[in-house]
Amino acid sequence: MRRWGLLVGKLCVMASVATAQDAAEVALARETLSALQALSFAKGREFCGFIGYDAGGVLQATHAVQGDESTCSADLPDDLAVTASYHTHGGFDPDYFGEIPSDIDIEGDAALWINGYVSTPGGRFWYVDSRAMEVRLLCGLSCLPTAPGYRKGANGPIASKYSYDALVRKLQGRN
Repeated sequence: MRRWGLLVGKLCVMASVATAQDAAEVALARETLSALQALSFAKGREFCGFIGYDAGGVLQATHAVQGDESTCSADLPDDLAVTASYHTHGGFDPDYFGEIPSDIDIEGDAALWINGYVSTPGGRFWYVDSRAMEVRLLCGLSCLPTAPGYRKGANGPIASKYSYDALVRKLQGRN
């Protein structure tokens, strides 16, 4: 019985540490993406990178890599235990569905067994949960810097959560 109590106690401590680490990861992702928004808007490009722990156990974000208008690919760093990806969605384009993460965003993170964070031209901040295969809005419209000329509603109504299948339907215009 005593061993069981010790195991439960260790699991509770691990769970509380994981929650604290998740909060730190979210804060770092938000800070990183917020700082990249203006550059992403000015260049009309996505910027991306990774978040993870260095050899000393310090949570860090890699330097951002510039992508193109709708994609971005960074090499996995050798010096970090990667926990998440991050990327911007570039500037506002009324012909591009940029206010939600894409199915490719979920697939890319799932292939690496990590989660992700996405910022949008409307200043939304999303979490990509590759284990649950869903995306969740962490904070809504204008919580991060917003692209010049952004038009609210250009992508229609935006939910606060999408499963992978619902996201694909939304992107195909079949909400």
